[in-house]
Amino acid sequence: MSDEDSPELPLHPSDDEMIEVVEEARREARYVVTDYPVELLVRKFREEPEQEGDIYIPEYQRTLRWSDQSQSYFIESVILRIPIPPIFLYDVKGRLEIVDGSQRVRTLVRFANDEFALGALDRLDVLTGLKYSQLPSTIQKRLFNTPIRSFVLDEGTDESTRIELFRRLNTTGKTLHDAEIRKGAFRGPFLDLILECAATPIFKELTPRIAKSADPESERQELVTRFLVYSDHYSQFKHDVRRFLDSHVIKSNRIISETKVQAKRAEFDKTMQFIHANYPSAFYRAGKGGALPRVRFEAVAVGTCLALRKKPNLTFNGNSDWLFGESQFGKLQDLHDPD
Repeated sequence: MSDEDSPELPLHPSDDEMIEVVEEARREARYVVTDYPVELLVRKFREEPEQEGDIYIPEYQRTLRWSDQSQSYFIESVILRIPIPPIFLYDVKGRLEIVDGSQRVRTLVRFANDEFALGALDRLDVLTGLKYSQLPSTIQKRLFNTPIRSFVLDEGTDESTRIELFRRLNTTGKTLHDAEIRKGAFRGPFLDLILECAATPIFKELTPRIAKSADPESERQELVTRFLVYSDHYSQFKHDVRRFLDSHVIKSNRIISETKVQAKRAEFDKTMQFIHANYPSAFYRAGKGGALPRVRFEAVAVGTCLALRKKPNLTFNGNSDWLFGESQFGKLQDLHDPD
């Protein structure tokens, strides 16, 4: 391919365009700042969203992962009134959904309910081995009266903005995969379609190697999400992959019909069968091990899907060298592999 045939790279956005994007993103998150005493957090907390309680944990949050020792250090910090990170809540018709801070709130609730005794402490070793009910009443009151800085997102905050905030704030333990968050937060028929397609034997056979840092099941769900969204809406994408995918998953969950679900499932199966029959290793670059590059998967899978839409009886000439050679496709792939 000559230089004249090379595709033009997109122009860099203007200053005004960049400022508009930044300002729009800033306006999406509206919140108030307040201080809730520990006693209120403990009294109003419920573990599950469906339980009657004013403060609850959404499905996309993971279970408590802090060890008893880590929880003990946290309780010590609260008793000493050492500044701790704020918690972030989302107003849902007067109830408060925990966006970030579930580990801290759960720890306070567990300790107040005598579910663990304090381990070895740095400064308050005199309290080591004691449960909440065994503390002097003065210390109990001081603990319960301690204010916890809280940011409450307005109910009008966009759902994908709320999930994005959780991603950015979630720094303790293992960070959740994008697909794991969608699986917990964006329930509906479109998500069910994603999960079903990702679990098909033929797709697993086409995607044998997944990055060690990623959960294979979740990564395949991420790839299927990209396939289903980009195959219909790739021309609409401008920036922010996560927000783009999240918004379309949310919308599709609300409007997709059972007939459309069946059609999308059939198209996914047809595309994967065509790839399996003609270039089964195309998702991976020749001569290179390691994980499956997402952008390569998108190019091959979505490109094949669009070709089959145009020519349902498409046949392949058997020459797949262009998929693995130093073509323009390969050069562009080198630029995008980090994603």
